[in-house]
Amino acid sequence: PISGVVQQFMDALQEKKFQKHVAAEFIGTLLFTFLAGAAAVNAESSGLVTGALGGGLALAVMIYATAGDNGSGGKLNPAVTAGLLITGRLDRITAAWEMVAQFVGALCGGILLKISLPHTDLTVPLLAMGGPSTNHPLSTFIWEYMATAFLVLTVFATVVDKHGRHSESGLKVTLPAPFAPLAIGLAVVVGAFAAGPFTGGAMNPARALGPAIAFWNFKNIWVYLLANFMGGMSGAVIYENLFLEMQPPEPLEASEASV
Repeated sequence: PISGVVQQFMDALQEKKFQKHVAAEFIGTLLFTFLAGAAAVNAESSGLVTGALGGGLALAVMIYATAGDNGSGGKLNPAVTAGLLITGRLDRITAAWEMVAQFVGALCGGILLKISLPHTDLTVPLLAMGGPSTNHPLSTFIWEYMATAFLVLTVFATVVDKHGRHSESGLKVTLPAPFAPLAIGLAVVVGAFAAGPFTGGAMNPARALGPAIAFWNFKNIWVYLLANFMGGMSGAVIYENLFLEMQPPEPLEASEASV
């Protein structure tokens, strides 16, 4: 029954540990959206490097800040949460609360960004949002899909895949777990360099939708949401089925869920 699902959904928030989990996703996504958006706006005058590095480093830092026992694992992206959910590595209640926190956090970050910008800068919501692009929807979809799939594939390779960090052959291609947030941040940098000039490089449904509401600009927003979610789930499913057959999903507590 729907009432039972709603009750389970609300009951989960009664636990102090889970409250911290949801708060970490909210605060982390808010700060990431605000800081990455600000870096993107500054990129209009200082170049793409500012936006790409600003967004990637902001994400890396916020993952470090929210991934601990008092945090949430630092997903900060509904596409990452969806990828973990579809592969059975995150339960539905946790995933639902994470997405609520992520979208609301991104909206608050977008509102703060709009309030903080000088009036003249309000003419560049495209850069602040990581979208929306005026390019053809198909072009926008391909860029955002590929960049998001690349990002989530990196998350699975550096965080979920334990064998990638402990190779018996002695050849460690993947960096140890403490460096995973940096690798994920660099994936955002690369995605921004590649897709930024064409779409703004959102790679995150929350980062696209939250500021879209704040700036009240919904051009092609459905393309971003579809591409980001599909790209994230595709990256997760591809890595899960190709490389993780010997690492089946394990029951995870809220704060132990992988990035």
